[in-house]
Amino acid sequence: MKFFVLGSDGQLGTDVVKVLGEKAADFFPACHKDADIANSQALQSLLAREQPDAVINCTAFHDMNKSEENPQLAMETNALAVGSLARSCSECGAKLMTLSSDYVFDGTRPEGYNEEDAPNPQTWYGKSKLAGEWMARAYCKRAFVVRVQSLYGLRGPKGKGLNFIDLMLKLSQERDELKVDQCRMAPTWTYALAKNMIALMETDLFGLYHMSCNGITTWYEFAKKIMELTCSPVKVTPVPNDFFPRNFKRPENTYLINRRLKEINLDLMPDWETALKDYLKLKK
Repeated sequence: MKFFVLGSDGQLGTDVVKVLGEKAADFFPACHKDADIANSQALQSLLAREQPDAVINCTAFHDMNKSEENPQLAMETNALAVGSLARSCSECGAKLMTLSSDYVFDGTRPEGYNEEDAPNPQTWYGKSKLAGEWMARAYCKRAFVVRVQSLYGLRGPKGKGLNFIDLMLKLSQERDELKVDQCRMAPTWTYALAKNMIALMETDLFGLYHMSCNGITTWYEFAKKIMELTCSPVKVTPVPNDFFPRNFKRPENTYLINRRLKEINLDLMPDWETALKDYLKLKK
């Protein structure tokens, strides 16, 4: 199977390429200069030339504040461009896997969300990702839509500075106290995610999946565990979820339950504490 990876130099894409390399798979890594998802005609030509069996879309417009300021741009990148990509995959006979987000939910369910729960996005980012889900599945019958959340990886998020772990470690060197909110989720390591993505991509069990590390926690509890594992004496203080100003409504509990992966015996995701320990070992 030949893979085509869009966004191959991003935080997730880097680990997808790493996993494919470890498997000695045939793949074409496409960063932005090689393939702009917004340029549907050029991308269609590139896919026709490369003739991949499977396309993994790791690109997204994920700036939450800018999505609220410019919802058209969010829709163009996260929805319309995904629709065009899905059509191109259908035309060349390739499977498609595209990533969506926990922000398609409103965050009001205390136990979290599985794939059967109704979306209700509260932000333009969430709305654009949900529209992208619909377009991917409408235009490509051989599509996987994978919802993810709270990602961190060694590459770091492009255009967003440090990931949460690295930011906490940096601030712990500069401050005596870290103030962290209590939104609930499951922090997810991109390397573990990439391995599960490839395993799912090797099947023909198309559809919608949640794929996050197992176990629910809060950003505050996550920060405390980071300090504990790195033996930092810095105090971590919980603050209300609206403590930090932002121009969008942030869902308070978007824990993704990997129900469909468990049903097909393909939930390879570790619990979040194990993933964190493994990530920190690699950073030493």
